[in-house]
Amino acid sequence: MTVTYPYSLATFADQLAISTVVWDIQRNDENSGGGDGRLWQAELSSPLWIGTVELIMMPNNRAKQIAALIRKLHGIQESFYLGDPLSLYPQSDPTGSVLGASTVTIASISSDRSAIAFSGLPAGYVLTLGDKFTVLYGSNPQRVGFFEISETATANGSGNTGQIGVFPYVQSGISAGQAVRLAKPYCKCVIMPGSHNPGSARKLHTEGAGFKVIQKK
Repeated sequence: MTVTYPYSLATFADQLAISTVVWDIQRNDENSGGGDGRLWQAELSSPLWIGTVELIMMPNNRAKQIAALIRKLHGIQESFYLGDPLSLYPQSDPTGSVLGASTVTIASISSDRSAIAFSGLPAGYVLTLGDKFTVLYGSNPQRVGFFEISETATANGSGNTGQIGVFPYVQSGISAGQAVRLAKPYCKCVIMPGSHNPGSARKLHTEGAGFKVIQKK
């Protein structure tokens, strides 16, 4: 079977036994200021999600398999899907059982692209500050929007919310009616150059394996 990219969640992310993770953003700003304490910021490009992943001690063979998958990415030439391991489901529904097979979509986007209204949620469903979600958009290539809920909101009896803040700003290619993934959301990533540590083997086990990732848009 030919290796295909980006690696799916099942191919790579689901194979990782993570011990610690730092999930954050890398801002791409130009900052300046004056001697009187005034500060200016220009956003040169949208922020990118980044992650630092450390894996648990594992059998040597398992560690070799994960390292082989990473090497097959050919540095930053190829990508994979990865989500925040702390945000696999909304906080109000930690197993995703309430969400179930609901088809959640974007009802509307604010004019400044900073907020989204959702539809198709279970009645009374709560989206909590810090929850993550994915929106797929575009084609050739398909792009992956990865967002964070910026305020807590509850769906009404029809499964709709008002517009609620999200981070970062919503890309121009995303529009009302597109599907929203709340269960195991993910973004497209590459391994940061020089960050992969395959780990140190000791007898039957390998420890210290890990890597850093950055979002690829």
